[in-house]
Order: sequence, then structure tokens, then C-alpha cells
Amino acid sequence: MRCSQRTAFLVRLALLTLSLQLLVPQFLLAQNVEQDKATSCLWSITAGDTTIYLLGSIHVLKEEHYPLHNAIYQAFRAASHLVFEVNLDEISSPVAQRNSLTKGLFTDGRTLQEVLTPENFAFTKTQLKKLGYGIELFGRMKPWMLATTITLLELQKLGFETGLGVDQHIFQQAKAQGKTIEGLETIDDQLNLFDGLASHSQEQYLLHTLAEIDSIKQRTQSLIDSWTNGEIEGLQATLDNMKILPDVYDALIIRRNNNWLPQVESYLQNNETTMIVVGTLHLIGEHGLLARLKEKGYVIKQL
Repeated sequence: MRCSQRTAFLVRLALLTLSLQLLVPQFLLAQNVEQDKATSCLWSITAGDTTIYLLGSIHVLKEEHYPLHNAIYQAFRAASHLVFEVNLDEISSPVAQRNSLTKGLFTDGRTLQEVLTPENFAFTKTQLKKLGYGIELFGRMKPWMLATTITLLELQKLGFETGLGVDQHIFQQAKAQGKTIEGLETIDDQLNLFDGLASHSQEQYLLHTLAEIDSIKQRTQSLIDSWTNGEIEGLQATLDNMKILPDVYDALIIRRNNNWLPQVESYLQNNETTMIVVGTLHLIGEHGLLARLKEKGYVIKQL
């Protein structure tokens, strides 16, 4: 592949990685629901006369998964202010694309082969070949970027699109209706979470992703009903599996939840109805936003 072709390929992968919106090694996908019968991954949080909504997002979906549960649209209509992990308009900006390449690629002359052990590089090469990719396409990628990129490429093979994710769906409707929009963090914040991982943690993240990639269809299908019906037990199993990578779990879940919690509470201090849309794994579990808010005495209801 010539240099100009490889550069274009890497720019495309940078966009894919940004669109991935920090999907973790196990991914939550959704299926359309029979309206008004099942609960959803939407919760109301009440403090006095103020109610906000927390919606667990699914970042990749298909057209067949729409419309979403009626409770989600009812909460959206009631909300005048929408909050997402990031302002999604940032993703397509030239600055975000450049930063993704800068942070996701080695710029000091190193290659993937040099940073992985010989055994792990051989495993990575073999797994990529099984998936139909030549490792030469990814030689300049850092392990974390390769892991997230491969995951998204495989999800796309299954027909899932980031443009059809719940967050994008709600975001575009909010823009069309002139609702105010805000992000809990920036694209740079998200990229730094991955890029700040120690080399060993990045390597383990890549190996874990590649080891499970062959079963991604089966694993995602088994999670569909859990998300669709708001079944926390099934979702909790996914979260628990992520703890196999403690450094990744701490960086992507615990630290971000800690950063977001005071912001979420601040929306309970004003008089406007706010809908907050974040990845579902941030809501559940002992370190999840729901548990943290419950500890503080807020009234929480799953819708």
C-alpha cells in the first residue's frame, strides 16, 4: 500500500475510532422492543421538584432497532437540556481527527511489532489474518487503537452502525428541535483515557479483544434481550467481565464516573428537566452512577 493510500486508510480508521465512543471489550447492542411492555435502560432521578433522566446508550445499532421504547421518547420530549458523554459534533472536526491520529499512532518511529512481545505479536498477526486483515495496515497503531478499531470494523461487518447508535439518534433529534446540548467531557479527554494506559495494560486490552473477537456475534446477541428489557443481571455480567482488565476498568469506568457524578448532581439543582445519555455500563454496578446517586438519597426509578 502506497504512503498516500495508507494515510487515507489511517484517517478513516481514526474517524471510526472516534465514532466508537469508547466501546469496551464487551459491547452492548440493542433490539427493538414491543412498546410499553418491557422496562428500558432509562431511569428517572428526582430531588425535590426536579427530575432528570439517565439513559444508558448503545453506541452501534441497526435501522431495525428503531423506534426505541416509548419511555425514552417521552423523557426526551420532557427534557429541554440534553447532555452526552461528549458533544457529538466534535467527532467530525478536523482537530478531533488529527488528535486521534496523533494519539492513536506511534509518532516516534516505533511500530506495533516493537512494543508487543514476539509471542503476542504473532498472536495478533494470526488473529488479524483470520479476520481478513493484513497486519501491515496497522503497524503504526498503538495497541489500544488497534483493539477499538478492529472491534468496530467487526461490528460493521455484522451490520451495526455508529451513526444509528442511541446517542446519535437522540443527539440529532435534540439539534433538530433546538434543545440545548452539552458534553460531560471532550474527545481529547476520551482519547487521553486510552493513551494514558500503561504499555502493559494496552497490550492486555488488545490481546483480550482479539481473543474474544471471534465470538462477538454470539456475545452481542446474548446481550440484546438484557438491554432491551432493562435486565440488570445480564448487563452486570458484561461489566464483571470487564474487570478482568482492572486498569482499563478503572480508567474507562470508575474514574469517569467519579468525574461525572458532581456534574450529574448539578443538573438536579436547577429547575429544568435534563436528559443525560451515557454508555449503559456507566450506570450499573457498585461503581455506577445509579448506585452512587442512590447512596446520596436521590429517588431513582427505572422506566
